[in-house]
Amino acid sequence: MNQEDLWALELLFLYEQRNTGAIKKKLFESTDLLIYLHEILAEKNVQLQEKDMYSEQLIIKFHLQNLSLLQLSSGHSIESRFFAKRVPHIKFLDISSIITIVRSQYESLLMYQHLYVNSKIEDEQKLRFESWIMSSMMLRRKVFAESKAYNQAQAENEQIAIERLKKNIESNEVFKTLSEKQQKSLLENGSGKLFKSWDTLFTESKFAEGGVFSKIYYTASVYAHSEGLLALQLKEIKHLMENPFMKETLYLMIFYSYLMTNIMIKNIVNKFPEVAERFDGMDKKTKYEVDFNYELSFK
Repeated sequence: MNQEDLWALELLFLYEQRNTGAIKKKLFESTDLLIYLHEILAEKNVQLQEKDMYSEQLIIKFHLQNLSLLQLSSGHSIESRFFAKRVPHIKFLDISSIITIVRSQYESLLMYQHLYVNSKIEDEQKLRFESWIMSSMMLRRKVFAESKAYNQAQAENEQIAIERLKKNIESNEVFKTLSEKQQKSLLENGSGKLFKSWDTLFTESKFAEGGVFSKIYYTASVYAHSEGLLALQLKEIKHLMENPFMKETLYLMIFYSYLMTNIMIKNIVNKFPEVAERFDGMDKKTKYEVDFNYELSFK
C-alpha cells in the first residue's frame, strides 16, 4: 500500500468516525489554507480583471463564514443577570444559525461555479458577471432608495454604472441568444443567476444527482427557514448540544462546509497561476487532501 492509499484511508476513517472535533480541526485547516493561498494575489499586487475583483469578495465571505461556523459550533452556556444558578457543563446549540450559514455558503459556491467555472466562453462569462452585478445594484437602489445613508451622489453614480452595464449586456452576443422576454426582463429588472434556479446551477456545476451535495439545499432550506419542522425538532431536543440529533446535524453541516472549502481552494488554484504556484509548494499530504475532497464532492 503506497502513501496516497494510506492518506485516503485516513480521510475515509475520519468521515466514518463522525468525530465533530476532528472535522472542526479539518475545517479550520482548510479555510486557513484557502485564505493563505488567496492572499498571494494581494502580496504580488496581481492586476485583476473587473469581474475577477468581485470573486475575491466571495472567497473572503466564505472564509469568514467558516470562522463563524467554528465559533457557533462550540455552543452556548447559560449566562444571565437574572439567574444566579449556573450550569456551565450544559450547552445549547444554535443549530438554525449554523444551517443558515452553510446554506449561504452553498449558494456562494454555486454562484462562483456559475460565474467563473461552468463556462469557458468569454462572452458568456462576461454576461453572467455583468448581469449579476447589475442585478445587485438594481436591488440595492430599490431597497435603500429612502435611506439617508444612500446619498444623491451615490445614487447618481450607481445609476450611471447600471446604464453602462446595460449597454455592455445589450452588445453581448450571448445576450442576443436569450428570448425577447428574457432580454426585456433582464434589462428592466435584472436576474442575478440569469434565469437559472439553484438546481440548474447544481447540475451545470456537474455535481452528481445522488452525490454528496444532492440533499444539502433541501435540508438547509427546511431548517434555515422558520418552518414548523424545525420548531417541532427543537422543542423535542430543547436545543441541547449533546442531543444525538444535534450532534449528527452539527457534524454534517461542518462536513459540508469542509468539502465546499476544498472546492473553493481548487477553484482559485485553477483560476489564478499565482495561487497555483503557491499551492504547488505545499506539502504532498495537504495537496492530496484537497484533490481527494474535490473529487469526492462531485461523486
